[in-house]
Amino acid sequence: MGPDVICRAEDVPFADGSFDVVACRTAAHHFADVPAAVREMARVARDRVLLVDTEFMGENVERAEALRDPSHVRNYTEAEWRGFVEQAGLHVVAVEHFEHSFDLAAWLARTGCDGEEAERAVELLGDRARDGRLTLRKIAIEAAR
Repeated sequence: MGPDVICRAEDVPFADGSFDVVACRTAAHHFADVPAAVREMARVARDRVLLVDTEFMGENVERAEALRDPSHVRNYTEAEWRGFVEQAGLHVVAVEHFEHSFDLAAWLARTGCDGEEAERAVELLGDRARDGRLTLRKIAIEAAR
């Protein structure tokens, strides 16, 4: 299955209110301008915007993410996410935090991170990387008009 549209999240080619719900899952930490992307999601959503992403867990985790994948821009705190949502003219309906655990080696391999870079990334992740697993904190936000 291929995409119908490829575009930057900050500039989507859809009319205002084109969708009942817009969802963005585990991608925003790669966006150049998250506030602009959330404004675009709000613009094209008639009712709801659902956001799920990795939550900010400190500068060492940020460095590890960037080492592993140079397209990583930044993870954000709940307060920052709330600000993005409110600046987009929406209000927060619900926020949930949860942890997501997965295979560390597969996570590194997906971007070709190996050797000394992989070792350094694992070191920076600290206790989040344990027993071959990586556990990251996630945030899920439901926002509405």
